[in-house]
Amino acid sequence: MEQKRVALIVGGNGIVGRNMAKYLQTRDIWDDVIITSNREPDFETEATFVRMDLTDPAAVEKNSTTLANVSHVFYAAYIEKKTLAEQTSTNVQLLQNLVLGLEEIAPGFKHLTFIQGGKAYGAHLGKYKTPALETDSRHFPPNFYYSQQDFLIKQSEGKAWSWTAVRPDIMVGFAVGNPMNMANLIAVYATLCKELNVPFRFPGSDQAYRVLVNITDSEILGKGMEYAALHEECYGQIYNITNGDIFRWEQIWPKIADYFKVQMDSPITFPLTDYMSDKEEVWADIVERYGLKAHTIKELANWLFGDFIFNVEADAFFDVNKFRRAGFHEMQVESFESFKNTFDELKAQHIIPNY
Repeated sequence: MEQKRVALIVGGNGIVGRNMAKYLQTRDIWDDVIITSNREPDFETEATFVRMDLTDPAAVEKNSTTLANVSHVFYAAYIEKKTLAEQTSTNVQLLQNLVLGLEEIAPGFKHLTFIQGGKAYGAHLGKYKTPALETDSRHFPPNFYYSQQDFLIKQSEGKAWSWTAVRPDIMVGFAVGNPMNMANLIAVYATLCKELNVPFRFPGSDQAYRVLVNITDSEILGKGMEYAALHEECYGQIYNITNGDIFRWEQIWPKIADYFKVQMDSPITFPLTDYMSDKEEVWADIVERYGLKAHTIKELANWLFGDFIFNVEADAFFDVNKFRRAGFHEMQVESFESFKNTFDELKAQHIIPNY
């Protein structure tokens, strides 16, 4: 008898989790899709929901009835902490509690796909070698990605299950309440520029405007995570995953301005974090006038994240040929289309005005 394929999405309310759930439910190869999070999904889904706090070592055992048939895990959970040491210890503990629990209650547990990212290359520290390769050296620890990976390597040794790490770069896709989403941030910024009748300027440096960057569409990421989970040759491997193209902000910024029908002008460096601190009332007025869903700017955009991304002054992009050589051929999306599709969805869901 063929084993059931039961997907468990951990971190189901984030940009990765919600789009993963949406994608897997379009596929007829999964017998069940389960979402776990600390709070109920804020989107419509037919997936089974399990409220689970993975800071509790007994969390999986407490939900053993629902999780007993889990075969494949798609792991996108994360808890922010003030220090790197706390960030590492906390996020490793989450993963440990999940894996150790599944080993006890899910005999069909076969594979775990988990998210890493640019921090694996030291992107958060500044300039890193490009194009980034999966074989590049680690930077000085701590880095919770490294510690999670080391745990999985050691824990899976000699076991019936394995793991794959995927490394997306700047994420673009529809999500609310997940403010580290560049499309949301740009959409809110462009809307404010239009409403305040000021030019839509690139808010970073001239140099940052011209360096090479890449993004990862959430739909491509979902497809890639599933591909890695279903192909044993991908087990125990790390794969970069992006849209497959590379661009400069100076190439895509005019297209975004045209999409929002907002005047554009030359870049001018200013900290979004400071200049957006008094814009909640402006946004609340926009929400009321256009009949939008009552989300605050804080729920939609992380300006500190924007300040970082828009001031990266060295090329920052990944080599994705390893995953292509493994047979995954979906990384061929023009990146403006990813932004446009997300902007369209934000309008359709009444998150931003549909001018």
